Amino acid sequence: MKMFPMTLLWIIIFTTDLFAETIRITNGEWEPFLSNYSYQYGLNSHIVTEAFKLEGIEVEWGFFPWKRANEYAKEATDWDASCCWWPDDETKKEFLVSDAITETSFVFYHLKSYEFHWQSMQDLKGMKIGGTTTYDYGKAFMDAIATEYFTVDFTSKDEFNYKKLLAGRIQIFPNDPSVGDAQIRNYLSPDEANLLTHSPKEFGRSTLHLIMSKDHKRNQYFLDKFNSGLKKLKASGRFQQMLEDLKAGKYDKKKFIFEE
Repeated sequence: MKMFPMTLLWIIIFTTDLFAETIRITNGEWEPFLSNYSYQYGLNSHIVTEAFKLEGIEVEWGFFPWKRANEYAKEATDWDASCCWWPDDETKKEFLVSDAITETSFVFYHLKSYEFHWQSMQDLKGMKIGGTTTYDYGKAFMDAIATEYFTVDFTSKDEFNYKKLLAGRIQIFPNDPSVGDAQIRNYLSPDEANLLTHSPKEFGRSTLHLIMSKDHKRNQYFLDKFNSGLKKLKASGRFQQMLEDLKAGKYDKKKFIFEE
């Protein structure tokens, strides 16, 4: 009879674990916010995991090219949600959108030896500008491209643009400062990294969100749970600590995968 309480306890633990709720979320590569090769899959992934954990929900992550990650979340067949996206009009039309997880913005990276100052998009006319294919750099910048006010030399990866800066093939390259600094630390040699800086002026400020298909009946439940867990995470002080860890480089990639 003395063993019965312990046996019952193990049955309860096993049963609880067996029926624990799980949400399956697609993800992609954008270190240090999101990466299969970063600590806890990057800052935003870590925030999402911990917010759901506070609500008793486990997260299963899947990493895909960004277009496929979005499509899988939209289909809502094998995957319930996707992390993390800007709240543009198209996203709001097709998905349920969570409370803001983190903020993002853009700055222009350039050589320290290149004297660069700007106040408006008009100041960029005639410059050699680099960009990464399929990225959205905010309305003002994208409108300037669409009206051919200036042209951008696009390439497939952010990392290639730093090499182009060093080689003098472009003069400036827009990126989020947290993302850019992490990529430079991870991809360039210390001597190369020391040659680059970014302008202090920001543009295209936005926020990143968890998105879920509107066609999946259970997703409103998951969205409410996430928003509740996010509030608890912020109130506990752990959210602020994660932001400090980001600045300290804790979420930089631990393994760099370089493919042409």
